[in-house]
Amino acid sequence: MQDNILYNLILYVEIITAIIASVYYYKYKNSYLKYFLIYLWYIAINEAVGKYSSDVLEVYNLIIYNIYLLISFTFLFSIYWNFLKTNRYKKIVASFALIYIIAFIINGLFFENYKMDLVTYPFIMASCFLIITVTFYFIEILNSEKVLNVTRDLLFWISVGVVLFNIGVIPWVITLKLYSENFTLMNTLLQVLILILNICFIVGFTCSYKIQKQETSQQ
Repeated sequence: MQDNILYNLILYVEIITAIIASVYYYKYKNSYLKYFLIYLWYIAINEAVGKYSSDVLEVYNLIIYNIYLLISFTFLFSIYWNFLKTNRYKKIVASFALIYIIAFIINGLFFENYKMDLVTYPFIMASCFLIITVTFYFIEILNSEKVLNVTRDLLFWISVGVVLFNIGVIPWVITLKLYSENFTLMNTLLQVLILILNICFIVGFTCSYKIQKQETSQQ
């Protein structure tokens, strides 16, 4: 019962996050983050479809979440590729995205059935890659004037949420793979991580400055 309540809460929080992102769309509509709004609504709809398929239709819904992981990680890599200014960082991030997509396809063809199994190794790989990617962004922020008003930067709050979530989700995936009998406990942990992630997003939308324009990259 408690697990179901938390699961419903996560769905409501994701919908609220998408609504708040819509309200504050004017703040980031002039940057690549304008696509983040579509991403958030996709997450909310995907969660609703996943819940309906498991609770009402009583069918395996892991394929829905596995497709989501492919789209989600690829999109997040694209965000940082667009915002990073150092070309070396951009090339590394592009390589991360390509390696992840290839690993996802190979893993699905030869090792895991994405209709029955949650993608594991590409998930862990992408999470590690994404943490490194966000670190690149933090390094650039620390070496720029933006550090003075970093808490009013929308991408900063998105990045905080992404890092916290992925730091927590890596041991979650490993533990779930090795000790699947603790599914209820691990599912609760995942939902807490998702809640933290969305709180960071909401803080970012409500507290950030309006993005005037996106700067071009440099060597």
